[in-house]
Amino acid sequence: MLELQFFGRAFLMGIFLALLYGLLSLIRRLIRHGTVALAAGDILYWLICGILIFRMLYEENSGAIRGFAIAAVVLGMLLCLQLGKLLKKVRKKLHNSVKGGIMASKSIQGGKKP
Repeated sequence: MLELQFFGRAFLMGIFLALLYGLLSLIRRLIRHGTVALAAGDILYWLICGILIFRMLYEENSGAIRGFAIAAVVLGMLLCLQLGKLLKKVRKKLHNSVKGGIMASKSIQGGKKP
């Protein structure tokens, strides 16, 4: 049971790290960065990832690296990234259908503005 809990915590850590990367990507889109700032952001992100994973392994497993823990982190990250892609596609389809409905209602009204 303890290993299953450890796997779950590692999986959640992977989701957290993927969300953290999403936040970094959002900041990059909102604020223009040069090459040096991008590299510094990447280095800082991976340092934070390394520290958080090391802390998790140290606290949960006495510092021993377990293959299933690393696999759980990777699976959590991949799941989160795939869900993000899926949500982006759904949002785009929803946006297009709403936009199409608005355009269709305007064409029925003859394009006249109220």
